[in-house]
Amino acid sequence: MDNVWVILPTRRAVMVFEQELTQLTDRPMLAPHMVAVDDFITEAAGVQLIDNVSLLFELYEVFRELDKNVEFEQFVGWASVLLADLDRIDLYRIDPDHLFDYLTEAKALERWSPDQPQQLPFKTDSKALSHYFGLFSNLKAAYYKLRKRLLANELAYRGMAYRLLADGVRSLVVDKPGIYEKIYFVGFNALSACEEHIIRVLTSTDRAELIWDADSYYLADREQEAGFFLRKYKDSGLPGFKDRSGYVGQGDAQTVTVGDSLTTTAKQLQMMGLPTASLQAKVAGQLVSTTPPPAPPLELRGGGQTLREQTPLPLVQGEGPGVGSGAARTAIVLADETLLVPVLYALHESVRELNVTMGLTLRNSLLFTLIDTLFEMQRTLMEFKTPGQPAEKVPKFHHRQVVKLLNHPFVRQYEKIHALMAPDRDNELPKPLIDWMLAEVVTGKRAYLDEQELLELGQGDQLFDVLFKRWPANEPAVAIRALFNLVDLLREVYRDAQDTIEIEYLYLFFSLLKQLETTLTRQAQTPGSPAVTLKSFQQFLYELIRQTTIPFTSEGDSHVQLMGLLETRTLDFDRVIVLSANEGIMPQSRHLNSLIPFDIATEVGLPTYREQEAITAYHLYRLLQRATDVTFLYTTATDAYGKGKGEPSRFLRQIEHELVPAAKGNIRLTKPLLRVDHADRPDSVVLNVPKTETIRESLKTYLTERGLFPTALNHFVACSMRFYFERIVGIREEEEVDERIDVAEFGTWLHNTMENLDKEYRMLGKPVTQEVVKTLLDREYRNVMGGRVSDTGYNLLFYQLAHDLMQAFQDYQNRETLDKGITVLATERTLITYLPVDLGNGEVVTVKLGGKIDRLERLANGTIRIVDYKSGKVDLPTKVDPATLGESLMLLADEGNRWEKIRQLWLYKYLILKENQYPNVPVEAGFYSLRTFQKDPRFLSNRVAFSDDNDPATYITETENLLRQMVKRMFDKAQPFAMTNQIEQCQYCHYNKICGR
Repeated sequence: MDNVWVILPTRRAVMVFEQELTQLTDRPMLAPHMVAVDDFITEAAGVQLIDNVSLLFELYEVFRELDKNVEFEQFVGWASVLLADLDRIDLYRIDPDHLFDYLTEAKALERWSPDQPQQLPFKTDSKALSHYFGLFSNLKAAYYKLRKRLLANELAYRGMAYRLLADGVRSLVVDKPGIYEKIYFVGFNALSACEEHIIRVLTSTDRAELIWDADSYYLADREQEAGFFLRKYKDSGLPGFKDRSGYVGQGDAQTVTVGDSLTTTAKQLQMMGLPTASLQAKVAGQLVSTTPPPAPPLELRGGGQTLREQTPLPLVQGEGPGVGSGAARTAIVLADETLLVPVLYALHESVRELNVTMGLTLRNSLLFTLIDTLFEMQRTLMEFKTPGQPAEKVPKFHHRQVVKLLNHPFVRQYEKIHALMAPDRDNELPKPLIDWMLAEVVTGKRAYLDEQELLELGQGDQLFDVLFKRWPANEPAVAIRALFNLVDLLREVYRDAQDTIEIEYLYLFFSLLKQLETTLTRQAQTPGSPAVTLKSFQQFLYELIRQTTIPFTSEGDSHVQLMGLLETRTLDFDRVIVLSANEGIMPQSRHLNSLIPFDIATEVGLPTYREQEAITAYHLYRLLQRATDVTFLYTTATDAYGKGKGEPSRFLRQIEHELVPAAKGNIRLTKPLLRVDHADRPDSVVLNVPKTETIRESLKTYLTERGLFPTALNHFVACSMRFYFERIVGIREEEEVDERIDVAEFGTWLHNTMENLDKEYRMLGKPVTQEVVKTLLDREYRNVMGGRVSDTGYNLLFYQLAHDLMQAFQDYQNRETLDKGITVLATERTLITYLPVDLGNGEVVTVKLGGKIDRLERLANGTIRIVDYKSGKVDLPTKVDPATLGESLMLLADEGNRWEKIRQLWLYKYLILKENQYPNVPVEAGFYSLRTFQKDPRFLSNRVAFSDDNDPATYITETENLLRQMVKRMFDKAQPFAMTNQIEQCQYCHYNKICGR
């Protein structure tokens, strides 16, 4: 047996084969060589597989020889695609001369234009086009040069190793009987051209035998794509296809591989649609923990006898798989490998024996999210001019990436381990450092932060020095050192968390960094080597991360196996649970990232999506052959996989409408549904809050202590539910930083500027010049906008708009001051008064009423004018009907918010009259609308009047009567706080998600 070889598709299959072989004897024996096909190929070909990063550099050196102008940044973008194409070209023994000549001519046709005069030579439109077509012209030479460079060092990529063995199979295998006496190829299906050639040569010399695993259901039916490759091999004369019947228990059955168990084995089959992808993991975990129904015994007929093969004993109720020797062998098959971690967490604790064949990809780890955020922060870094030194620029990080980094679980865990606290502040409780940093970013409106700011905020801790250090674009070594430092700091985090998987991720990432550092150092020492930038370094690192997984080590005879569909090759299970059985996932969508167009690939014989779908179909049907309990889970949500549709795989349709009828009752199909019954749920729910005694007490406290101001009054009239959320419960919208100036901040900026112009100049009799306006505008920008920049993009437009508006308005104010003799009496003045309200039953509430007036001024004729500034549009009603005035003030909330503005001025005038500081003089209230000021520069007066002569006493009396009615309505138990009926009011409300609007 020393020279006998058993070749299987995967290393997992090799492990299982070894275990099965040991069960056949109770004494030591000399076993054959048992290897996966990839290992056999490389060993027989006498080469080693080159790692991907080194292969990329080898390919780049080849292209540099062919084109001195090739740019490394662009090369990295398409190099991995080209290498995948070269791998397929060799695997399928495509004639490179024919393919590359064909491809070059096809690209030449793309450049040809029938309208161009023949005497004129073709000219590319741009440098990019020249590089694009030049790439295809160099492919043939690059292919041969790369092979030559690799062979000189006894290296190869996978497809190249296969081709080397296929081209030299006679000398490398056939002519070495002392090493390869007999070779068995077991469990193969879709052979590459190299594999097929190797097998044909070896079987023709009786050096090899084939053992297929096929079923007559899809082998005999030429419409079944699962049997596409096997039918082709059978028709072309490859050996190994015999009918199983008549060979049971006989000695020559070792190559008998065609049976009919797919339709004759009794099966319980169910297909279940679920709303979300993650819910599949929960359902799969529950299925594994339950006992499958017992299947009828399997009958095998042949040779005049009937063999009854009993299924394994069912599990005891309550036991999970792995408890007891009679547990059924269960395979959980993930068509979408990103569900691996959710499934692991969903399995019941009773699942003590578990084998995971697939690996956990590093790209789906928490560590990768941290690394990715670091690179994104470096990518979005911007440089800003230093005030007073325009030649110097300061690099700053965007606040979104900074906040994302600070909120990362690993950074938070580091803070906890090291007990990082915010600096001590008077009259403040101790606060965690990161919470304080985030608050400082928000309150300071720091849209961009430099290294020094972040280090100061982080109190000089070394973690923040590592995280927030700029990485020069042309020095990837700086990034590597920073990442090494980060790994060192994270070791404590991992050690404290005791997360085995994340510790393994950290080790793998450290190994990748070491590999990249070694490769880049070697390249840097090579004369004429390309300068690797931070961007290309990131591409290299991400490519390695994409290919890196954590391999699980576990017992191969575990009763529960977790694997991808490809890993199921040659393995049989009693119970199968397939997740993500959706169209576009199984089979995958028809997309192949390749430089070779589909029509050319078809012409030269390269496989396309058609062959890939046939491969997937075979693996699925082969997995079902000897299974007795099968469950398919798929999602019904249209966007679960971003495919725009939530429909089951076509294979499920084929099984339901073709396989099940062909089984003639041996397969029992069910379709259980998981759904939420919405039959009794109305289309929309109108929220309301009853005014309990507790709520009334809270309302009383609010009105007597904090007071009723115009904004709160407007909110109550527009939507009492909003008033409840905001004023009684105190729900506040979470503050965020936005690098762009929003409308509210724009208004605050202008208000503050006008306030200080009045305080510092007009009220002191100083002239207001354009230079004064610009100075105060800049000063208030810094006060209001914090760390926002004003010299780029959207903010620059806002800044210029504010400058134009303020200059025009102050010029108008200067003229008005001269023409009407305006004297500014006060700015931002807060007025307070108290109003007793009898609620009945002897209960009296003294309501605090207040308002903050932007500006109070006196005209030359003695009129007192209340001024409110509006940065937005002001559209007051053209006419106010005295008959409906009271009702409008109490109830009306119109779409244009016109009555909100009227209500505001109504209260301001009431407060001034109530104060009685200016008796026996007319009082007028109105607006200046800065938005419409340049077109219509005038004072917009409020038209609310309760008498023809505008008597102050009448105004006060009528106003207080209306206010008492409104306060009583606030306390009225018969009128709960409720959502408004005017849906348009909800569009910009902070609480619309709570209300479901």
